[in-house]
Amino acid sequence: MSSSPSPFDPVQTSWPTESGVIRKGMTVIDADGFAIGTVDHLDGQEVVLEGEGSSFIAVSEIDGVDGDRVLLSPRGDATFGLGAQP
Repeated sequence: MSSSPSPFDPVQTSWPTESGVIRKGMTVIDADGFAIGTVDHLDGQEVVLEGEGSSFIAVSEIDGVDGDRVLLSPRGDATFGLGAQP
């Protein structure tokens, strides 16, 4: 009997998305230019940030990837981490 695979691979450190490749440790920047967290991992369609409480953003809220930064679209900061656990 085989078990279901984990939703994310704890060894994986980069994830391709439509916006670009997201890597562990990248800084997440909101639409106003402020850093709101650091990427820990991707879990399905959510970017989980480092730290207690495991805040997250939806991949659909990403406007682009620039160097070591994940840039959120203007609506990204308004819905950041609201309502649910990843």
